Amino acid sequence: MAGLWLDIARFGETQGFETNRERPNAWPYRDWVIDAFNSDMPYDHFIRAQVAGDALNEAVGTSFLVAGPNDIVKGQDPKLGPMQRMNELDDMINTTGTAFVGLTLGCARCHNHKFDPISQKDYYAVQAVFAGVEHGDTTIQPSDPTKTTIRALDQQIAHLYQSILSKIGQPPKEALNAHFNEEKFAPIKAKYVRFYIEKTRGESEGCIDELEIFSQERNVALKTNGAIATSSGDYQHPLHKLSQINDGHYGNSRSWISAQPGKGWVQIEFPNIEEIDRITWSRDRERQFTDRVISQYRIETGIHAEDLHLLTDSSDRSTDENDASVYLESGIQALTGDWKEVAQQELEQWRQLRSRVEKLKITTSVYAGQFNQPGPTYRLYRGEPDAPREEVDPDTIQVLGRLGLHRSTPERDRRLAFANWLSSPQNPLTARVFVNRLWQFHFGRGLVSTPNDFGYNGMPPTHPELLDWLAHEFIRGGWSVKHIHRIILTSRTWNQESRPHESGLSRDAGNHFLWRYPQRRLPAEGIRDSILSISGALNLRRGGPGFSGFEVELENVRHYHPRTTFGPEEWRRMIYMTKVRQEKDAVFGAFDCPDSSQIIPVRSRSTTPIQALNLMNSPFVTQQVDIFARRLRLEAGETTAHQIRQGWLLAFGRDPEATETEEAEKFILNYGLESWCRALINSNEFVFIP
Repeated sequence: MAGLWLDIARFGETQGFETNRERPNAWPYRDWVIDAFNSDMPYDHFIRAQVAGDALNEAVGTSFLVAGPNDIVKGQDPKLGPMQRMNELDDMINTTGTAFVGLTLGCARCHNHKFDPISQKDYYAVQAVFAGVEHGDTTIQPSDPTKTTIRALDQQIAHLYQSILSKIGQPPKEALNAHFNEEKFAPIKAKYVRFYIEKTRGESEGCIDELEIFSQERNVALKTNGAIATSSGDYQHPLHKLSQINDGHYGNSRSWISAQPGKGWVQIEFPNIEEIDRITWSRDRERQFTDRVISQYRIETGIHAEDLHLLTDSSDRSTDENDASVYLESGIQALTGDWKEVAQQELEQWRQLRSRVEKLKITTSVYAGQFNQPGPTYRLYRGEPDAPREEVDPDTIQVLGRLGLHRSTPERDRRLAFANWLSSPQNPLTARVFVNRLWQFHFGRGLVSTPNDFGYNGMPPTHPELLDWLAHEFIRGGWSVKHIHRIILTSRTWNQESRPHESGLSRDAGNHFLWRYPQRRLPAEGIRDSILSISGALNLRRGGPGFSGFEVELENVRHYHPRTTFGPEEWRRMIYMTKVRQEKDAVFGAFDCPDSSQIIPVRSRSTTPIQALNLMNSPFVTQQVDIFARRLRLEAGETTAHQIRQGWLLAFGRDPEATETEEAEKFILNYGLESWCRALINSNEFVFIP
């Protein structure tokens, strides 16, 4: 199922276009999709998470919006940049429209849709929804349940800390570091908070990737909450901007740097007076950079900007990051008797809990949507960026509903409203489009054979009443994908045999009305994974960064050369193979693997001599054939008949017939066990779904 969806989402792990650079942080979206289908995430939430997941604690899901190719080479022509941006947005709009509601919205970019009731104004209203979305890596914070766990652990840590201190005394606060610093204090009302840099390591310009100010657990410093950042001066660099100091993202590429070496200040102004109790900051919470760290500071706050008072400073900070632990340990050594033993146990538990919290706080960098409040969106005459007409409000397709948004609506609220419209039970297309994809998943062809086009230019359903009933049942069942799977898999249609008969052939030779189960070839992933499974080499490790099918030549323009050696890391399921645009796996790419530079709703199913040659002579298959033969000798012994039976069970899931055993024995006698194993892999019964 994840493979089907990733084809629709045009998921790839390189940028495409001429440089085709890697996207090393794209893989979390692939894992997220797999987990979503495994856990039977309700499909309406699955939709919302991919359009507005940053508002739903599902930020990884927004990788869907930017999963397509991205032209990272920006030309000098002033007309080229706006056109490239229009192409990026068109990719998002068209993919969202075809994936969720089966409408080719992209056809209305330059003029009203030629077939469907979609106006050009509708297209640009949808563009206004996505106008603030950009490509790039973003930092994913711990989930809400994880944050709850961290808070509970912090309370335990604080209790243990105070218990040890009651025995040995009070140490200074921990030293400043690059990845996370915190000041806690009694709640105080404020409208302004000013952070002064008084000294930095090496006297460099101080850097802060995110300044967070909390009122209980709410970060009131976020610009999305209306907070305004000002500073004494900003270091001029395209990566480091004042607007990023309170944008909710971490890391060097989302940071602010002071214009003054070892000096400067940054101020956050809240829209309203807030009662704050905690401030956190870091130089690089992604732990890649340790320069430009602030070593001395003071923080002032107040109700009026001209009347600020000292809140806290670094005067009680230790100079060694490990001082707190060292202090506690040295203090315990001075104790005697039972108190010492109790304190040592508490210290060990304190360290373990701190280590666990550090791991829970680790953020993940993901290639997902980056969001900024967009400027005005205009309808473009013939789609030309330099030919704007009237300004449009963010909205959806008028014939299917209205969002009721205004051009001043915050960026996130635009996408959330659009996502709610997409996933609404009242939307006439969403449920129908997806149950049709599920039908296609099981039968090779949907009830509507154009799954990305439910408009006038698409094909009508072969069984319209069945499509309507499945859609209604999908919604009634709480948008459960597994519920529809069970209905299909227990149906008489799915359970019938594939054997043809004259009556059916004469009336419906193409089997459009499913009078028999449609026989078809396995997809590339199914063939490759089945070979690894019968050889016993399949590596079942789930998740994480994928493996590469290529040796990469690291020039400015990447060159991908097919891998010729394979080991356990390359024996994982094919869905974990790094998806390279414009290149196909040397062996299984011939089995109609999509390029992922565009949406693939249905894979083609070809039969070519290259496919047979790859399954006969490729280094990968030759290696697996040898492993398969060794497995048969190990599990079945040296008796040929036993080897044949075991091979048949592994490859076909059944015992061989007497004539099959007889022919196999002759073959093995003449050509050897390895050649017979190769013949099994190349048989129709192995490669086709019967």
